[in-house]
Amino acid sequence: MRLPRLTGSVLSGLHCFLIAADQMSFTRAAELLCLTQSAVSHRIKNLEDALGVQLFIRQPRKLVLTEEGKRLKEVVAHNFGDIANEIRDLKTLELSGDLNVSVPPTFAQRWLLPRLKTFIDKYPALRLHLRTRNELVDFQTESFDCAVYFGDGKYTGLHTVKLMAESMLPVCSHDYAVEHGLYGNPTKLASCMLLHDAAPWARAGRNDEWQYWAQQSGIPLPEAGCTFDRSDLALQAAERGIGVAIGRESFIAEQLQTGRLVTPFALPVASPLNYYLVCRKEMSSSPRVKAFIEWLEDVIATSA
Repeated sequence: MRLPRLTGSVLSGLHCFLIAADQMSFTRAAELLCLTQSAVSHRIKNLEDALGVQLFIRQPRKLVLTEEGKRLKEVVAHNFGDIANEIRDLKTLELSGDLNVSVPPTFAQRWLLPRLKTFIDKYPALRLHLRTRNELVDFQTESFDCAVYFGDGKYTGLHTVKLMAESMLPVCSHDYAVEHGLYGNPTKLASCMLLHDAAPWARAGRNDEWQYWAQQSGIPLPEAGCTFDRSDLALQAAERGIGVAIGRESFIAEQLQTGRLVTPFALPVASPLNYYLVCRKEMSSSPRVKAFIEWLEDVIATSA
């Protein structure tokens, strides 16, 4: 593999290659880069010509990385991450600039958003960019400064800060509890419709949250159920009397106070997972990330 001069076209080709190799799709890479598929294909062909090697084997309906492509992806992913961090650090000599944060959707809506104004008021020069997703972040290829995960805290090679624990318990509307005789009677769940968050954490099964609660509390569960891809949708369905959802205590305080949801029997279970703030080790000393972590810890301590 010959080394080309690092011209603008080569650098843009390397970035394009990295995204395409990560997605294993020129079409998906084009969507992420806001380019046409032909433009992506053209940039990668120019890069292959400049390097003198083939990076992809183009098969019908799929791409396969060559051995040279695999080697280049590993090197480029590592170095692009370092370059992005250095550029961000140069822009962060004071507490200003952009802060890119990934958070789970329901955590963002139910817990973070109601408290976020105090962070924005405290750091008015910071431009916060919040993006929601259940999947884990690839910090080597994606431009997130940090992320909030609901998980086990085992994230190899990353800086991890435990934020708070969680507990969970069944919730429903008052009318649904009365109709199904649920008050003080958890065995009546057998005749209920269960509302599942199909993605309660990364790589979870669609029944995992309910099954864990049932194992810990010793209550058998019915087969009937509906699944949703976000916990807040399952909770909204419970508010509307469709069935019984698993509520995380950090998410349901307001609904319990207003009576939109009730806990028909007191059987909370400590979750096996916790909330963590995760970032690349190099970013743990970034003033922006440190400010966000300290704010989260202060808010959690105050709430507790």
